[in-house]
Amino acid sequence: MKKIILLMFSLSFFLNEDILAQNNISFSFGGGYVSSAIDNTKLPYWENGYVINFTFDYKLSEKIALSFSSSYQRHFFNETLVNLAVPAVAGYRYSISGENSSVFDFFIDGKLYMSDSRIKPYLGIGTGLLLINQGKVEITNWMEGNPNKSTSLYSNTDKNYSLALINFGVGLEIELIDNFQLVFDGKLVHGFGGPLYFPLTTALKFGL
Repeated sequence: MKKIILLMFSLSFFLNEDILAQNNISFSFGGGYVSSAIDNTKLPYWENGYVINFTFDYKLSEKIALSFSSSYQRHFFNETLVNLAVPAVAGYRYSISGENSSVFDFFIDGKLYMSDSRIKPYLGIGTGLLLINQGKVEITNWMEGNPNKSTSLYSNTDKNYSLALINFGVGLEIELIDNFQLVFDGKLVHGFGGPLYFPLTTALKFGL
């Protein structure tokens, strides 16, 4: 009987320890808006779009957390950003077509919470990897009255890039019920040798 009681006590202790550890873990899923790049290097003909993101958080203390996050972004093509030198030839015609660009990013962030209440503003800083898949931009030209058209790939498009990045963030977590928060987040993301842009997201966060 004593062995059974001891076993139950030990099991209860380890379960409690496990639950306490799990309370430090949370996941969030959301999305939002990506502004036009402040510096559009690598994305010169693409502007605002949308983002879908996923984040895993681990609390080190009440006010400090580490997080791993990943997002998918879609940047929309804007043909007015293509500066094309048009030959001064009578009857010359052209059209521009382009695909949207996809961007994946992966972050490791540190977060500092400014409060331990149900409404928690925070600051963040992190680093990671930026993967850019440029859309294809094509120029089609022809002479008026001539049915033959020529299509060519516009220079420096339809390329892939892998860049290191750094980000600075600010956000707000609002605890709706225990282990369930609404998160508003804004980041300034700088890819080294690449774009500088500002995603704004809203997410639901679940604690385990």
